[in-house]
Amino acid sequence: MKRFLTALLVFVSLTAMAQQDPLYSQYINNPLLINPAYSGSTTDFSASVVYRKQWAGFEGSPVTMNANAHLALNNNRMGAGLIVLQDRVGADKTTEAIFTYGYHLPLSTDVKLSFGLQGGIINYQTDYAQVLFDPADGKFANQSEWKPNLGTGLILRSEKFMVGLSVPKLLKATTTVEAYSTSLYNQHAYALAAYVFQLSYRIKVKPWVMARLVSGAPVSMDYAASLKVDDSYSLGLFTRNLTTYGAFAQINLGDNLRFAYVFELPTGKSVGTQFTTHEVTVGVRLGFLQFHDLNTIRNF
Repeated sequence: MKRFLTALLVFVSLTAMAQQDPLYSQYINNPLLINPAYSGSTTDFSASVVYRKQWAGFEGSPVTMNANAHLALNNNRMGAGLIVLQDRVGADKTTEAIFTYGYHLPLSTDVKLSFGLQGGIINYQTDYAQVLFDPADGKFANQSEWKPNLGTGLILRSEKFMVGLSVPKLLKATTTVEAYSTSLYNQHAYALAAYVFQLSYRIKVKPWVMARLVSGAPVSMDYAASLKVDDSYSLGLFTRNLTTYGAFAQINLGDNLRFAYVFELPTGKSVGTQFTTHEVTVGVRLGFLQFHDLNTIRNF
């Protein structure tokens, strides 16, 4: 049964238009995951590690590990960052190393327009050692391909709102094995909008919506809202395409450490309620340079 489920995932990946970007649910707390324009926008050094297990109990289901960091530079006018990640789906493994850059242009005392660029390398690898298949089928040949990556993004933000547009990977990627041409990757675009309502001195509510767009597939929509208390504790609910529902929590331990957890429950319209998803993030925030600011509370 386990081998059948793995083979099913392999079949889906082969017949799809192209490989998908890694899926995250905590991007609102660290938009660097989807938009390079966020680099340096926190006016400090910020780093985090993310582990996501999607559809736990489903053999060959997606597993994503991500380590990322970014640093404010030049009196917080720009920033630089690094993202290293590995994403596994069935027999497929993607490994990325990406450098990011952001430039922050003040439009008023509170509003900034940020421009972002990123570039790096991606390794697409397949290993069918654990899958039953016809050895004569060239589509199931093990392979490893290195491809370049370029991406860009924009963010307009203040302490009350944020609007972002990004295409983290601008370059398509294909591979050919024994006359079989397979699409490794197609461009994904992200559009994010969020707003903060100050309900009282201690309580804030932050709703947001995000659209994921890729050629040849329906638009994927996230709808979410979080409740933040004392700028230290956050609780929220979200849905993805009204087929997956989730809850998340984040706690800030002082000015330097944060911990977050997401629980997702798919419905019968997805993979079934028995396969839950878990995502954990641990992050740090430090002041390395004289102009870094750890005292200001930031909503984005």
